[in-house]
Amino acid sequence: MKAYNSLWSENDFIQKTAQKWLKQGFLSKEQSSEIEKSHSHDYYDPNIFLKIGLFVFTILAASVSVSLMSIFFISIYETNLNAAFVIQSLIIGGVFFLLLENLIKRRKLYHSGVDNALIYMALGAFCTAIYFLFENLNPPTWLFLMLFLPLFTATTIRYAESVACTLTYFLILGIFVTIALESFWGKTLLPFIMMIVSAGMYFAVKKLSTRKDYLYYETCLTILKTLSLITFYLGGNYLIAREGNALINNLSLSISPQVAFAPTFYFFTTVIPMVYIFFGLRNRDRLMLILGLITLGFSIFTYKFYFSILPVEITLTVGGILLIALAGGLIHYFKTTKHGFTYQPDDEFEGFNLEAMLMSQLVQSKIPQQGDTFRYGDGDSGGGGAGGNY
Repeated sequence: MKAYNSLWSENDFIQKTAQKWLKQGFLSKEQSSEIEKSHSHDYYDPNIFLKIGLFVFTILAASVSVSLMSIFFISIYETNLNAAFVIQSLIIGGVFFLLLENLIKRRKLYHSGVDNALIYMALGAFCTAIYFLFENLNPPTWLFLMLFLPLFTATTIRYAESVACTLTYFLILGIFVTIALESFWGKTLLPFIMMIVSAGMYFAVKKLSTRKDYLYYETCLTILKTLSLITFYLGGNYLIAREGNALINNLSLSISPQVAFAPTFYFFTTVIPMVYIFFGLRNRDRLMLILGLITLGFSIFTYKFYFSILPVEITLTVGGILLIALAGGLIHYFKTTKHGFTYQPDDEFEGFNLEAMLMSQLVQSKIPQQGDTFRYGDGDSGGGGAGGNY
């Protein structure tokens, strides 16, 4: 199911954590070196600049190859344009995926830029084939999205690719949104539909985060969690609901009309950031805490947008001073750990008992192995002379 070796992500996590512990003084240089040896990764790992260069080079090389390949389809283009696009796109997508699998197996690529580019090119080719295959049938938008979804879902599961994962989430959300937009009640209840889908995705991610192969999908699960929390809040935000309602109903007015269920959206706009902050603090969830603070700021902007009391300049100045003072006070207060919180960064994954695993590896490497000849006495039965040859 997985294209990459699962040990690569695990060893990468262990090495990064060991380096962090070395800087914090929890490990000696000898222990850190032994961990690197016992959990080394053998995949191709270029630096970020080389990754970007390889990505761009692969895109350009693939584009040139596609252009040259189009020469062989000129006759088909002249007779049936759609058929030519479908055939060529399917061939290109298949070749790119086969090349990708071969490079991962032989060259041990692991999100190195080349494999990312091949994934994007292959997905683009297959999406092009699907579009031209069904274009003449004039299907609704949601049907196109449903046809794309299995392709992106399978790619995410196999390659754990961040962009593919992000597009998969928006495809799922887009299917529900485009279906809702086809009816009056769907448009009216669209914000609640977004919130329900987002909540479902969030709880699905929480369940998936307990899997043993969590580290392989860590980045993807973090992206899905972030997007689900953001879209859940935006679905209940008063400004998004009101202005979005005017937009989808083509109401080009200077002031958008009041939206249905306005008190409900006032409630969501106020409460959701508070809930994020509360559970972020309670569960020591930094991501939720940060999103809670960001959404709280957007909620303040939402009320300021419709109910302005002070001029914008004064509001921003006063708000900035208060936030700087609050940040400075909290940094000073949490320089030493209090109530389970600290200003020091700590991104360790709690579900992975790294300390126990590392210590067991170190202990095993130091203990000499005993043979089977060790005896407590000279008797045949191994006791203190209890045998017949005492």
